[in-house]
Amino acid sequence: MLKAESGFDRDLADDVAKEYGIARWTPEVLAPYLPASYSRSPRAGAMEPEIAIPAMGRFLCTLGPKVGTVPGDPALNLVGVYRSSAATVRQAGGVPPRWREHAAKVRAYLEAYRPRQGS
Repeated sequence: MLKAESGFDRDLADDVAKEYGIARWTPEVLAPYLPASYSRSPRAGAMEPEIAIPAMGRFLCTLGPKVGTVPGDPALNLVGVYRSSAATVRQAGGVPPRWREHAAKVRAYLEAYRPRQGS
């Protein structure tokens, strides 16, 4: 997902979309997933991979169960959750149409990074 979100660019800053860092966090969405001891701003956290990446994991582990019964590839449904919301993924019955191209990009990267049989 990080490759699809930012190309692994820790310095990504999209001021129009208000998305920042390697995980393309919006500060408002990131805030609840920051460590309790974190004292800097959510935007600063978005720009720090050591904060942003584990926060992505907490986000996905928190919201993933909310789409556990949704049809389709569970990993790609998580892409839909990350880009929209669990409610939107449930309502769409999988990855929402707006994010299907993005989910396809994640699928391609998953395949590219997956070890080959017999390797």
